[in-house]
Amino acid sequence: LVSIFEKDKITLEKNLYETQKIYENGFTEEESVEQLEITLLNIDTQLSNAIRSESIANQMFNLALGIDVSENVVLKDDLASLTVRNTSLSFLDSSLNLENNIDYKIASNLTQQRSLELKLEKSKALPSLSAFVNYGTSANSDSFSFFDSQQIWYQSSILGLKMNIPIFSSGMRGARTQQARIALKKAETDFNYTQQNILLELNSAKSNYQFAIEKYENAKKYLTLSERIESKNQVKFKEGLSTSFDLRQAQTQLYIAQQQYFQSMLEVITSKANLETILNSPTIQTN
Repeated sequence: LVSIFEKDKITLEKNLYETQKIYENGFTEEESVEQLEITLLNIDTQLSNAIRSESIANQMFNLALGIDVSENVVLKDDLASLTVRNTSLSFLDSSLNLENNIDYKIASNLTQQRSLELKLEKSKALPSLSAFVNYGTSANSDSFSFFDSQQIWYQSSILGLKMNIPIFSSGMRGARTQQARIALKKAETDFNYTQQNILLELNSAKSNYQFAIEKYENAKKYLTLSERIESKNQVKFKEGLSTSFDLRQAQTQLYIAQQQYFQSMLEVITSKANLETILNSPTIQTN
């Protein structure tokens, strides 16, 4: 965008210089010069703002990558080439695997967790059966002769089962089970909502991406037409066939077309990235 404004400024400065010479020779009105001065002032303002915005954007880019904001990073791709690579209507046919979606995974895991919590609370009301084994040896003697080889030892062993049947819990067990059941129901409802919401977001993202591409194609045509109209008005103005107002109007239309063209390219890239996020299939390009 900075290069476009710089190009426009050079053209305007040339037009203003020529118009001033024509005015000095009495072949045009002072208003023609003033109209061009107004347009040039506007372009100067836009150019200064674009330069500042470019600097801030570079610093934000560095910050996102964990690089010092003052570091000079050379970008090899330009906006136009990025837009061309990200313009593909065939991408709209991409299918969605819900299990790859992050929101789906979170909702699914929460539902499974709530289901296990309910099973745990229910299991607390079930009888529990445990087994145990005890084995030991003992000896009796009037004197300390336990290390004597003639000492008689008596062996004993016990094998048993223990069953625990919960009967009373003061209602707390039932309350906890009911809470777990409600939590599971809510998780299932949220899970279903998440699935429907993902599908809705997908359809919306596809629509936005298609609209961005259509808008980009129209912006290119609009820019081409605006350039032709502005060029024709340049010739007419120099030949005295149109007024400075007509030229300024054509130039203003061209500047608007340029800004819309750049904005449409940004929308193509961002809408494609949003669609890739939902599909969880980012495009990775390597040299």
